[in-house]
Amino acid sequence: MRSRPLWRPTRRPVRAPPATVAAVLVLLAAVPARAADPHPWCMIYQDMTGATACYYDSYEQCRVSAAGGNGGICLQNPAYRVPARPEPDAARKAHRPR
Repeated sequence: MRSRPLWRPTRRPVRAPPATVAAVLVLLAAVPARAADPHPWCMIYQDMTGATACYYDSYEQCRVSAAGGNGGICLQNPAYRVPARPEPDAARKAHRPR
């Protein structure tokens, strides 16, 4: 009877060819970065960190949170861009019955 070896040869990890890695990196670089739902108002915490929370839809909403014990000031989010409104003609054409 033949005995089994106590160890097995280690497998070599599968490696992606350099061309594949380069192609993936180029594709990832081509995808534009997108903000995750930016909001128009930010609260800057008045503590030693100066942390910023930009998830308020109105100034009043931000002020209520700041007054509720978070101790911050509310400022407009510099990264927020007002969404473009469609032209009135384009909206009328889209809703025109056929």
